Amino acid sequence: MRQRLLVTSGNSAEEFVLRKIFKDFDTNQSGTLTIDEMTAMLAKLGISVERKYINAMMRELDTNKTGMLEFEEFLTFILYDPYKWLI
Repeated sequence: MRQRLLVTSGNSAEEFVLRKIFKDFDTNQSGTLTIDEMTAMLAKLGISVERKYINAMMRELDTNKTGMLEFEEFLTFILYDPYKWLI
């Protein structure tokens, strides 16, 4: 998912580009992504995932445990490369 979102952004780390992508997936304009919006985002990116894995992903990304993904959490997910230290 991270890689497909980076491709969608044109590999841009610019906040305004990533905020636009976030807003595009925030269909109810709440300022957060719900589990249903995450599911729709994955489908739009062409990624087929069982609901139990989406729930697990949400639990991992939702660092403040609100049950929704806020932009800052989304940004951290996109910009932080957990494998960078391996290179």
